[in-house]
Amino acid sequence: MKDLVPSAKTEVSERKGQDGTQPRVWIKNEAARVGLAETLSTYVMMAFGLGSVAQVVTGQGAFGQYISINIAFGLAVAMGTHVGGKVSGAHMNGAVSFTMCVFGRLTWKMLPLYICGQLLGSLLASGTIYAIYYEAIHNYCGGNLTVTGPKATAGIFATYPAPYLSLVAGFADQVFGTAMLLLCVMALSDQKNKPPPAGCEPVIVGLLVTLIGMSLGSNSGYAINPTRDIAPRVFTAIAGWGSEVFRAGNCWWWVPLVAPSIGGVLGAGVYKAFVELHHPHPSGQNRVQVEDEVIPLVKRV
Repeated sequence: MKDLVPSAKTEVSERKGQDGTQPRVWIKNEAARVGLAETLSTYVMMAFGLGSVAQVVTGQGAFGQYISINIAFGLAVAMGTHVGGKVSGAHMNGAVSFTMCVFGRLTWKMLPLYICGQLLGSLLASGTIYAIYYEAIHNYCGGNLTVTGPKATAGIFATYPAPYLSLVAGFADQVFGTAMLLLCVMALSDQKNKPPPAGCEPVIVGLLVTLIGMSLGSNSGYAINPTRDIAPRVFTAIAGWGSEVFRAGNCWWWVPLVAPSIGGVLGAGVYKAFVELHHPHPSGQNRVQVEDEVIPLVKRV
């Protein structure tokens, strides 16, 4: 595996010797470090994001509105990126990881590790927010945990379609939203185009997620992330909402699981076909150098 960020090793303590100071790391296996970082970054993103929804729903508008959820999720993505960005790339999104594999920026053998980390982080964050807002949720709904209706609370954790939305329209909604996400991520990572200043990438990606929420969020809650949606949905099924979380919205659950991966590949492919493939390259520049110029926002291992 190729480590593109050799300076990002976790320095837990230092050992002094005759030749100077040498770093000591607790975990030297790169796959283990990537898995831990991806889990924690996803946990941070989901804890802040789900917490913002819980606050708005249980507060009945007294502690925020839809716009505050958009802003909170954008900031949550930025914080999650800071947590694991230099180690795993902080994908925090199964569609992003899948797309990076399709375009050769992440090895396929690492995909299960990323997916498992994202699922675990999302599941743990769901449990945490449920515990933190347990009394608020039960006070709001009177102890009746429902998926639909005026006092529904399952939407705190997973996404559900608006009553008017068909499965076909919802599928297109998720494909398009994720396509816009990956198209812009590819643009932000393209060093031959107009990348953000070094160190500003987390904030810019967070703003991108906020923008998607403010423009494409009303139909179905802009999951645009299969691992973000399925893990909390499974948690709610276990925690008391029951199997209705899978039947609601004409069995909506599979749409945010499948559509984002298709949309991610389409969006990244459109950017590559319209822009990236047409950059002029200096004569003699090899393929590895070209690839390295377009991957600062994602880590390839």
